[in-house]
Amino acid sequence: MNREHRPNYNALPERLMAEKNLTENLTPTADYISHHLTNLTYGWCEKSQTWGFAYHQQNIFKETSCKVSEMGFWSFHLDTIFMSTFLGLIFFGFFGLVLMGAKKGVPGKVQNFAEFVFEFISGAVKSNFHGTSKIIGPLAFASCVWILSWNLMDLLPVEMTNFFGANLVNSEGTSYVGYFKVLPTADVNAPLALALVVMFFVTYYTIANHGLGGFLKEFINPIELVGYFSKHVALALRLYGNLFAGEMIFILIGIMFGQFLLSFGQTLWFIPGLMMNLVWALFHILIIALQAYIFMMLTIAYINLACAKH
Repeated sequence: MNREHRPNYNALPERLMAEKNLTENLTPTADYISHHLTNLTYGWCEKSQTWGFAYHQQNIFKETSCKVSEMGFWSFHLDTIFMSTFLGLIFFGFFGLVLMGAKKGVPGKVQNFAEFVFEFISGAVKSNFHGTSKIIGPLAFASCVWILSWNLMDLLPVEMTNFFGANLVNSEGTSYVGYFKVLPTADVNAPLALALVVMFFVTYYTIANHGLGGFLKEFINPIELVGYFSKHVALALRLYGNLFAGEMIFILIGIMFGQFLLSFGQTLWFIPGLMMNLVWALFHILIIALQAYIFMMLTIAYINLACAKH
């Protein structure tokens, strides 16, 4: 046998050791998904009778913190609260500044865009609401624009918060924002909060137009009572489910091509991964806009039914 073609048995242990080290360094898929779907949680720890961050997320309060499952009702998703408030201030501030700076005559591009959004939502309200309420217009505008701003966060890279959060560490070297979800609609609490606001207005307009007796009369049939609450729960879960599924697909694409890159060591795997993310992002833009529109239209329809004479 030619010496040049003989197998190098001495290199086998080194190759096996390298494969072993590579396998040990790979992040388990379940842990990776759980990490990206976990909120930054701060709450009351029954075990230590103190307030603190969830133990598996933050080590700022090592002696006082506990797991999310050990926290009771008084636990808060700080990332959802921060992002929803921050995005609301940005978008409503933008439209407020445009309104204050609006000029007669030939409007600019920014004013044209703001007027297009306003006229689109105003047309939807006029076509589907037949009452005389002055609240329904601002409510429809707020729900559509606010939810759209939330949904747009789904287009950001899934590793973005980890990339920036790695540089924000405490004295012990622990990241403060290792767990931070920028997509509020992927947290079921945010859509449910919006649905509760819609249910409040539906209840208010029903009582205002039909009286308390007319409101309670609808619930004589238990099926009507179940239907009343279920339609608002469905309003929230529809929004949550679509955006949660979209985020999961982005995460799975990242896992698939990330594992290919680590396993085969070829940077060319980055290209098809990027292409798949772009294709899904382009398709997901439709879902993002459609879900905001559907939530707004159902809000208008529910309040219109509450105001209608039976």
